[in-house]
Amino acid sequence: MLQLRHYHNADLADVCQLASDSLRERYDPSLFYQLVPYWPEGLIVVEDMGRIIGFVFGVMSGPQEARILMLAIDRIYRGRGLGTLLAREFFRECGKRGVRRVTLEVRVSNVGAMRFYQRLGFLNIRRASHYYSDGEDGLFMMRYL
Repeated sequence: MLQLRHYHNADLADVCQLASDSLRERYDPSLFYQLVPYWPEGLIVVEDMGRIIGFVFGVMSGPQEARILMLAIDRIYRGRGLGTLLAREFFRECGKRGVRRVTLEVRVSNVGAMRFYQRLGFLNIRRASHYYSDGEDGLFMMRYL
């Protein structure tokens, strides 16, 4: 049975492992400890029978703006609408905080992610040269709520 819920500190190892398995960029686990306290509702996980199979992690980046830092779904569970479910829940949390705009960055090679975010209403804003640690360009995207 699937359950959406907010992140707990005990989830750190599972969330970091999922991020490592799903995302090409590597993130230091301390990032979660540093940023989650500022907006705990910005990190939402989805579980299947107690196992974390996806998460979205965002931060407040301005008075009426939030930024999605990561969204990851276990490969086995992709294509089932869980990314959309997490994004919509994140947008609900944003609405509670008065957020009017959500931004994110995506690798230019990640066409699937770009399409996913476009289906959610994100617009391409600009390309950033050598944005990622491996030198790949990033695409900045934005959505109004």
